[in-house]
Amino acid sequence: MTHEWGPDPDHPILENAFQYEIVGLRLNGAPSDGSEPYLDLELRRGGERRVLRFWSPQDLEVERGGPANTGGFQILDISKRGLDRLGVRVTDFEASGGAVRFAARAVQSI
Repeated sequence: MTHEWGPDPDHPILENAFQYEIVGLRLNGAPSDGSEPYLDLELRRGGERRVLRFWSPQDLEVERGGPANTGGFQILDISKRGLDRLGVRVTDFEASGGAVRFAARAVQSI
């Protein structure tokens, strides 16, 4: 599938990411334990909640009114691009306002 960054596949961490809404966003740019920076996204779909941690986030953009459930939320695997310390891209393919966009080294479910 071709996205705004090219033909990158969806990341397997969250199937059908567009069905989730972002209900929480927490950025820690300098953890007290000295670990690398991270951004946590709390996601909700019906009664289900998930928290995903994105390591070393870069180029964070939250559009005015966001984070909002835009219906175009996606997590892409950009690891094959060979970009230095980047493996994941969070974006929104609908561009309907309120989107969250950034890149990160990696993502994990917490």
